[in-house]
Amino acid sequence: MGIMEIFSHTKEKSLAQSLVIQLAKDLPPALMTAEKNRKVLSVNKITRLLEKTYALAYKYHQENKLGMIKRAILANFFKWELKNANYPEDFVNVATEGLIMELTKNVTK
Repeated sequence: MGIMEIFSHTKEKSLAQSLVIQLAKDLPPALMTAEKNRKVLSVNKITRLLEKTYALAYKYHQENKLGMIKRAILANFFKWELKNANYPEDFVNVATEGLIMELTKNVTK
């Protein structure tokens, strides 16, 4: 690993983009923005789709041994990609918090 790779965050940005693209296919932002649509969606379905997203991020984390800084960068990119995809602010915050929890769940062990 070169010195420039240590400071490069293109892999994390690319991962965040792909996570949001996949999530948007399964759970389009338009379904989350209209109040009537949000009431139709099952909490369990939303949870399963987010967990699927988190599992992909966790797999990447395990394969690449992300440190604290890279995990924070990934979460930040993920949050901005969700915002750019026009998800509502409350969903963005919950989804990002879930990602952070997933990426840090085995850190203290």
